[in-house]
Amino acid sequence: MTRVVITSSIRWAWISEVSAFFRVVDLERGEVTFTAPVPESEWRAVDPNPRGGQRGARGVSATKDRLVIANAERLFVFDTSWRLLSQLTRGLTADIHEVLADDAGVWVTAAGTDLLLRLDWEGELIDWWSFRADKRVLKALGFRRRPPRLDPDLDHRDPNIRQKVAPFDTGHLNAVVPSGDDLLVSFGRIQTLEEQPRTSAIVRLQRRGRRRPSIELLVDAPDVPNHNVAEDGDLLVYNDSNRNCLVAWDRRAGVEAAAVPIPGDPPFARGLLRTGPRRWLVGSQQPAAVHTVDFDRREVVATLELGGVENETVFGIHPLPETFTDPPAPSGSGDPYEFWRRSSTS
Repeated sequence: MTRVVITSSIRWAWISEVSAFFRVVDLERGEVTFTAPVPESEWRAVDPNPRGGQRGARGVSATKDRLVIANAERLFVFDTSWRLLSQLTRGLTADIHEVLADDAGVWVTAAGTDLLLRLDWEGELIDWWSFRADKRVLKALGFRRRPPRLDPDLDHRDPNIRQKVAPFDTGHLNAVVPSGDDLLVSFGRIQTLEEQPRTSAIVRLQRRGRRRPSIELLVDAPDVPNHNVAEDGDLLVYNDSNRNCLVAWDRRAGVEAAAVPIPGDPPFARGLLRTGPRRWLVGSQQPAAVHTVDFDRREVVATLELGGVENETVFGIHPLPETFTDPPAPSGSGDPYEFWRRSSTS
């Protein structure tokens, strides 16, 4: 693995300013080889949340012949020559976070609707899962009463609609990764309808058939959501964005095996990719950078700054398959969205 795609979000960006970028980074050379903004959400001006709202680029994922980059409500799908094949969006794809692409379609974590969605490559909704419908999971996550069910016919991409049908985003689904025949789903911060300490959870879920969710890990998340999830043998790996550490949790022993601090001011650890045996790439904010964490040494062993702007933070990290060409070089026209105009017409 040499090249990776990194998405980012810019905190406190003015409405007239770009709030989202994606970059191609050559890890072997240690340099950013391509940078372009990502189209803004149609509802960016509606949500005033200065930390995020509808700003920013979101998850990124790829197969050998498709690459998906998300903003808050839309999936942009490219082929191996960076031609924009399609834009996938539906009323339930609200506040998208991480995504997971495979040959049949895309899993989408929609924090704004508390849903895990499954779209095919035509954008049709072919499956979904709501933890709100499972009494056993609700109890395990600390809910004493069931949150109201969402109306699937409403356009939840619009924050004005979500405010009318609140509470929403009670689980903050923000990551999904494969685990054998199952999926691991990150609940970044659980906010029950009662006054209880906020927590973060990692849940195991069957991909097909009768799903029997199980709680793999439940930890405190008092200030901000935790992010990402991966596994390495008996270890669960995730970003504790409250302590700003990359954590390895030993499932067999039921203890925290390692917690490596991520640098930054603030760090806001987010974005995760395994780059080798017990080595992980983790993103940060201020400065926007990626850091190589060595769990054997329990320290950051390398840092690559991305040349970002103030308050820019890494969101997603994913390998760029070898089947993909390098993105087309800019012509020097000064048009920040030149890449998108060219990819839409190529």
